Amino acid sequence: MEEISSLTSKLIQFPSINPPTSEESMRSIAAYIKDWFRENGIETRIKEYQKGWPTVIAEIGNGKKTVLINGHFDVVPTGDENSWKRKPFGGEIVEGKIFGRGASDMKSGVALAMILLRDLADKINYKLIFTGVSDEETGGFNCSRFISQEYNPDLVLITEPSGPSSIIVGEKGLLQLRLKAKGIPAHGSIPSMGLNAIELLIKDLLNLSNISKLELNIPQELRQILENTIIRLKEELGKELKEVKTISFNIGLIKGGVKVNVVADYCEAEVDMRIPPGITFDEAYEKAKSFVNNSSVEIIQKSNPNYTSPNNEYVQKLKMVIEKKLATKAMEMIITGATDGRYFREKGIPVIIYGPGKLGQAHVYDEHVLIEDLNKCYVVLKELLLSLN
Repeated sequence: MEEISSLTSKLIQFPSINPPTSEESMRSIAAYIKDWFRENGIETRIKEYQKGWPTVIAEIGNGKKTVLINGHFDVVPTGDENSWKRKPFGGEIVEGKIFGRGASDMKSGVALAMILLRDLADKINYKLIFTGVSDEETGGFNCSRFISQEYNPDLVLITEPSGPSSIIVGEKGLLQLRLKAKGIPAHGSIPSMGLNAIELLIKDLLNLSNISKLELNIPQELRQILENTIIRLKEELGKELKEVKTISFNIGLIKGGVKVNVVADYCEAEVDMRIPPGITFDEAYEKAKSFVNNSSVEIIQKSNPNYTSPNNEYVQKLKMVIEKKLATKAMEMIITGATDGRYFREKGIPVIIYGPGKLGQAHVYDEHVLIEDLNKCYVVLKELLLSLN
């Protein structure tokens, strides 16, 4: 088990930030992963579907069935490094934890997948493919989008952080919009001579926030799972997150005006909304536009909510393995964020997210992963993959 911890620490030490990204940093960590596989007797290649965005592809086994393990080695920026108690790219191992940017999200998951491929190389009678990607944090448009077009596996397993006893079967959709309001400039001392674009936009934003009050028709098979998600997140974060079941609303950016004594003739804002199953992107977009009266509306990013049925045979098998190997109840969840899993679910391929780390550790200062969780997930996934023979 020390080997998985050591590999996680080594991967953390590569500053593979995205965004902004550098081709050198991404190619360096991709080359390290490729060399590690080759040193362990596994044929590996690096493919750039789009220049500067490497994907590491390794394969073991043969047979009619194919399982694809996907993980990303890019990480978000560190933020204010003075706010870190540990070095963001130190990969320090202290008191049963591995610290650093990407420890939970998701270099521990990548290390786990690498070790699993090596340990199962002569033990399975189907094809197992590892794909390590470099752009999940910015949408997966340069890597996983193309992987989903090239491969058609029976199952996709993504080792994003879920925790050892949780199975993530779906995710909310993405509705990110840019609102732009135009006004008429005037001197700030006589504002009635102009039309304030900031005030126009504020009215629209207040109206648009009501989108979170919409009644949604959540699919029956997911209703308890959404309740499970609220329970699990409360355990982890100490707060009841009701927006799991609604369209969330966040104003992430706003800018406008030129000077304090000038009536602003322009203002724009970027709004992030996440859509649970029960409404499509197109339906949510039309609802959003109906709340906006004074601004133009542009789409920044979009995706539909998506999930794998909790009754799927692979989900049920993983649930049984967790309860057998860890002697604890397994809980299915839907996450509020987006993953590369959506590209495969759009093709009707079942996707399960299961891996070490906690959702609440992603993107935070002093991000870390528990070595105990890393070991538990290894035991579970090894048993699952062997059971697919």
